Amino acid sequence: MGALYNPSALVPPPPIDVQVLGALNRPGTPWVDALMEAASNRGVLLAVALLAALYFWFRSPHRALAAVLLLLAIGAADLVSVRAIKPAVGRVRPCRADPAHVKAPLGCGAGQSFPSTHATDTAAAAAVFSWAVPALTPVGLLVVILVGVSRVYLGAHWPTDVLAGWALGVAVGATLVLLARLRYLR
Repeated sequence: MGALYNPSALVPPPPIDVQVLGALNRPGTPWVDALMEAASNRGVLLAVALLAALYFWFRSPHRALAAVLLLLAIGAADLVSVRAIKPAVGRVRPCRADPAHVKAPLGCGAGQSFPSTHATDTAAAAAVFSWAVPALTPVGLLVVILVGVSRVYLGAHWPTDVLAGWALGVAVGATLVLLARLRYLR
């Protein structure tokens, strides 16, 4: 790969990012490509979030509170990622850093790379998910992992963007759950 980051970026990708990106960012079988594209599709993720919120409303012991917290966690995580952290870090997406070698079948996306907002949002949702319906925690984790891997597979993010997104999302989701527990669940 050629120049792998913008020299004006505050946080260049570490070498492990380049290696993992190189291993994952390659066309697979048609069904893997379709799965990865669906996992990164904002419309699909929004539909899954709305279905989960409805499920929480009817099946979670926390009912409406769980549904509201799920949507609030996604919104808060998205806001912190896009408005606060991405502009401050300024890392260039891999598909912009080396467009000749990084395949981006869905386009490169707007904005900066660090952290992955898809990863942030799904991890925040999973934190609420694990509190609202603990028995289904593995399903939430599977979605988080699938979405995170899809972002690297599709050339939109470096692996450390995804890891940072997961950490940020868990922090946002867990904080909201803690606040709700302190306020509403005495």
